[in-house]
Amino acid sequence: MNSILQACCSTRSSRNWLSAGIACALLAACSTAPREHQLDFFALGTEVSVSVYGVGNKEVERASQSLQAYFAVVGHDWYPWRPGELQRVNTALAAQRPVQVSPPLAHIIRRAAELEIQSNNTFNAGLGGLTELWGLDDITVMPEHVPDAAAIDELLSSGLSLTGIEWRGDEIRSAPSTLMIDLGGIAKGAILEESIRLLLAAGIDNAIVNIGGDLTVLGSIDGRAARIGIRSPTAAAAIAAINIAAGETILTSGNYERFVEIGGHRYTHILDPRSGYPVEHTASVTVVHTDAALADAAATALMVGGSVEFDALTQALGLEFALLIDASGDLRLTPAMGERLDWLD
Repeated sequence: MNSILQACCSTRSSRNWLSAGIACALLAACSTAPREHQLDFFALGTEVSVSVYGVGNKEVERASQSLQAYFAVVGHDWYPWRPGELQRVNTALAAQRPVQVSPPLAHIIRRAAELEIQSNNTFNAGLGGLTELWGLDDITVMPEHVPDAAAIDELLSSGLSLTGIEWRGDEIRSAPSTLMIDLGGIAKGAILEESIRLLLAAGIDNAIVNIGGDLTVLGSIDGRAARIGIRSPTAAAAIAAINIAAGETILTSGNYERFVEIGGHRYTHILDPRSGYPVEHTASVTVVHTDAALADAAATALMVGGSVEFDALTQALGLEFALLIDASGDLRLTPAMGERLDWLD
């Protein structure tokens, strides 16, 4: 069997708060390995699939309970446009009030701020207000107008950087009042990391965690690496395959994941923090890294930077394995990524 086993970005909700990685799929070649347990559930607006190998029912049940409980918590607390911790934090920021932040949320906000600096502001998790201005915070409601240029400029000039946050321990003491935190460009990576920790705590050493097509590999599949397909941004077919080793994450961002049409023009949900407008020059980016949160943020940063900034950003972010497909179909990839990819007919 040589077809793709799992279609990328399988969703059954019109509202998906995580940027769905729709360019990756587990290839059917791996299905010959013994798949002892499969955990599938719906969370974070997408399908979550966990393949577990070499353990008994007790470990699987423990892992299932831990994972589903964790996903329920972050799905509630890390979404900025629904009652939960992040909405509470953003409300306090808007009112210029100090606010206590839980350690997990504080950690990811701090990490996002570090990656904002490292990526030269091509990744920025402080753009919730800009997302709202474009009407991209709720894809069940189609925006009818492009925001006024003056409104975009005013919002950008008012300060949307996470580096403007003043911390005291895990308490935010002050921040720009226009700052609205939206973790959609880094949350999936952080959630994949925590999922692996929960699996290890449940006594599982070999598994694949797949959140809407973006995945992390724990251990191996019957002693072999997981073979993953990278989908074309213009067709539902894999253009290349890559073996993902233990401890690695593969994450993809694309301009076709979520978009809106206004006046016959398609606008992607990925916004350039520097211009305030949606990215148009990049079709998709795939990153492989052992740091899942970094891979997630880096995929967004490269989408924004495009071909022109590809070399500078891969160097600044320490990316060994990255592939970019621009809007015209041209490819940019790191030398090491080129050596790993098997191009498919």
